[in-house]
Order: sequence, then structure tokens, then C-alpha cells
Amino acid sequence: MMMEKLPFVKAAEVEGEYRLPPRVSKLLLAPKFGGVQNVSMGMNITEVGSMIPDHVHDESEEVLFLISGRAKIVIEGEGEWEIGPETAFYSPLGKKHRVENIGDEPLKLVWVYCPPLPNHR
Repeated sequence: MMMEKLPFVKAAEVEGEYRLPPRVSKLLLAPKFGGVQNVSMGMNITEVGSMIPDHVHDESEEVLFLISGRAKIVIEGEGEWEIGPETAFYSPLGKKHRVENIGDEPLKLVWVYCPPLPNHR
């Protein structure tokens, strides 16, 4: 049986959504696109001095992988840490968290939600 959809997507070909504070979020794999059913995956490119602001996921776990740049991650009630490239981290379910670009280059990271966020379904 032939796959209806290619099992990959090239991030460079996805336009992404510009958000404030300055960053671009690209939804790469999600149930609403077909293929995957129980996860969604994307990437953020966050400008120098900017951040992914405080937010909470009450129904989805989020895991992240820092590709390049330096970040400070802050998780409510847990602490804050400075991390560099090739570091995986997660935000606990229901905990407010943010990711700040503390480096001198764009911060590039990949994120995965399980189950997918409602707007990814």
C-alpha cells in the first residue's frame, strides 16, 4: 500500500508564523496535515534578546531540543537553567514556563507535543 503523504517535511520550505516577542514558529508535523495522529512537532527560531514567553500546557506534554544558540529556561516552581546546543529538556504538564534567548545568535529549537495541541489536530 502506498503512503498518501510523504513521511517528511523540509523545515526550510515551511513559512512559519511570526509572533511577538520576535520569533518564528513552524508547525512541521501534525494530525491536521495528515500522517501523524498522536503527536505534533515543530520548531521555533527566536531572535537575539527575545523569548518564548510564559505559557502553560494543561493537556499536552512538551519536549524540546535546542539545536543552536544559548537559552535560559524558566519553569514555575522548579527553577531556571542556562543551556546550550544539543540539549533536550521538557516542561512538566500544567507548569508555566518560558525560554529566553540569552546568546548572540538566533535560538533554534525543535518542540514536540503529545498529545497534539488542540489547534494542531
